[in-house]
Amino acid sequence: MRPSSPAAESISRRCRPLLGTFVEIAVPRAFEQAINTAFDAVRHVHERMSFHEESSDLATMRRAAAGHPVTVANETIAVLAAAIEFHRLSDGIFDVSVGRHLVAAGFLPRPPAVDLRRITGTTADLEIVEDRQVVCNKPMLIDLGGIAKGYAVDRATAVLRSLGVPHGIVNAGGDLRAFGRDTQIVHLRGADGRIDGVVALTDSAMASSSNRHLRRTGRGRERSPHLDGRGRSILASDAITVIAPDCMTADAMTKIVLADPPMGRVLLARLGGTIVERAAGTRAA
Repeated sequence: MRPSSPAAESISRRCRPLLGTFVEIAVPRAFEQAINTAFDAVRHVHERMSFHEESSDLATMRRAAAGHPVTVANETIAVLAAAIEFHRLSDGIFDVSVGRHLVAAGFLPRPPAVDLRRITGTTADLEIVEDRQVVCNKPMLIDLGGIAKGYAVDRATAVLRSLGVPHGIVNAGGDLRAFGRDTQIVHLRGADGRIDGVVALTDSAMASSSNRHLRRTGRGRERSPHLDGRGRSILASDAITVIAPDCMTADAMTKIVLADPPMGRVLLARLGGTIVERAAGTRAA
């Protein structure tokens, strides 16, 4: 996705590598000092919710004994609570415990001293017991790659608003949120890299998912890093773009829509969102 801002006002843009992608923040030039604080919020989410870093909250959780409460950051609690709710709403399709399947398929590195045969838990075995404590009632490998990026965009947006920024945009590799009065024109790229849609986005969020370029073939079958709650690869051929009131919802819902389009459409409508029909012109949001 590539947003374009109105030309009438001078805009400051900054871009940094975070969340496994490039995060771009654009605000009116008079408020450019707020960008650094917003990037700090994104970096905090990155550090606390990284699957790869042994200093993250996810690493602390997987090292803990099953049933043992673990203290994590408030932001991690917020994302885990949302993940539990999406798991419930989607009848288990959205499942952040798919880390074991992603490791087995080679999409994620195997953490130190982890025996995949003992990893049996799902999101249903995840419990928030206090404001900053969480319990994994069975051993599990949690991967928040399907929801944390959207949350980080929302956090950056909240920081910018708290600092008085009247309007702007936060774009984390296609997980994107526009806020304020300005309409952002966003060009969408399909799985083949060509522009196949245009969206006019005002004070709302969007996310896209396409796994065509990430698939691998092994043991005679194609595997995707997008999995449903049973660890089965989602091999939808087209890119999915979702508009929602917030970016975390848009991010999570792209995975549900990919796995089960009829359920995804119904659930997304309940949550105040919609699916962008690709290659069909401009859609206002």
